[in-house]
Amino acid sequence: MKKSFTLIELLVVISIMIIFIGSSLAQYNTYTEQTKLKNEAKKLVDVIELAKKKAFSSDLQDKNCTNFSGYRVTLNTNNYSLLFCCNSICSVNTNTYNFNTNISISSGIGNLNFPPLMTGSNITVNSVQLKNSAINKCVIISISSIGVVDLNETLINC
Repeated sequence: MKKSFTLIELLVVISIMIIFIGSSLAQYNTYTEQTKLKNEAKKLVDVIELAKKKAFSSDLQDKNCTNFSGYRVTLNTNNYSLLFCCNSICSVNTNTYNFNTNISISSGIGNLNFPPLMTGSNITVNSVQLKNSAINKCVIISISSIGVVDLNETLINC
C-alpha cells in the first residue's frame, strides 16, 4: 500500500495556511500604517524644534534682513512649511513638507510663531492631531505656550 496525502487533506492544509497568511498580511499592513503615522509625527516635531532653535539662536537666513522677527511653522491639512520672518513678514519659505498618503492634520491647523531669542513667545496652537485615515488612528503633539513640544506616540481612535 502506497502512503500519500489525499486531495482533501491537501486542501484542508492549504486552506488553513491561506487563512494564516491572510491575517498576517492584514496585521502587517496595519503595523506599517501605524509606523507611517508615528514617523510623520516625529518629522513634524523635528521641524517645530528646528524653527524654535533657529529663532532662539537668531539664525539669519537672509543676511539683508535688518529686523529679524523669527521663524514660523505653518500647519495646513496636507502639509506644513518652515518660514523665515523679517520685518514681521514671514515670506521666505525655507521648506515645505508634504504628508504621506492617508496622513493629514485633523486639528491644530494654524501658525506657530517663534520670535528671536524666544522672547515674548505666545504659541496659540495648543496641540496638533495627526490622523491616518487608512486605520482611523491619531497621534497628538502637544505644544505649550512657550514652545515646549511633546509627542505622545500612543495611538488613539479618531
